[in-house]
Amino acid sequence: VRLHPVKNHQRGGISVADRLFFVSLQGLAGDRHRYEITEAGASLELPYDDMVVDSDVRLDLELDRTGTVLMARGDVTAESVMTCSRCLESFTIGMSPRFEVVIQMGDEKHQIEDEVTPPVDFVDDGVSFVASVREALILAIPMKPLCDEGCSGLCQNCGANLNLSSCDCPQEPADPRWDGLKILSEET
Repeated sequence: VRLHPVKNHQRGGISVADRLFFVSLQGLAGDRHRYEITEAGASLELPYDDMVVDSDVRLDLELDRTGTVLMARGDVTAESVMTCSRCLESFTIGMSPRFEVVIQMGDEKHQIEDEVTPPVDFVDDGVSFVASVREALILAIPMKPLCDEGCSGLCQNCGANLNLSSCDCPQEPADPRWDGLKILSEET
């Protein structure tokens, strides 16, 4: 386990983004604390064109403090508009990723326990979990987003959306390089 410092913001230079999913640590005694925080999805400024979060994003956060160690567990709930990898149509998907952050609290600076832990930003007397929420949502993006498991996709010849209509294109592979594979499959 390696401790490394996390950026600290000075009073007066705080941006609006620094206050997203913000929890004050001032006077936070030991034991368990629960928070429900809702922010606008557009304020997360996600870097992907294939993923748009227009709805509200909810964070159910649980903080456990034992001495100088603060354990944060977050459950994120959001709806995202994505593009289906088979038919290229837009669809809405519910996302509910989780994250955990272990913070070593100190007099001057707070530190994150390891490099694998999602990032947090320390602001004045508290912590913003916006970077953790953003990272959890990005990591929850499916490798192949599908509007439906049974999505038929697009016709390889004419490009018709096979979920909406059928086409009269031949069902054989259009590329003659597949002919050898076709012969092998017919022999077995």
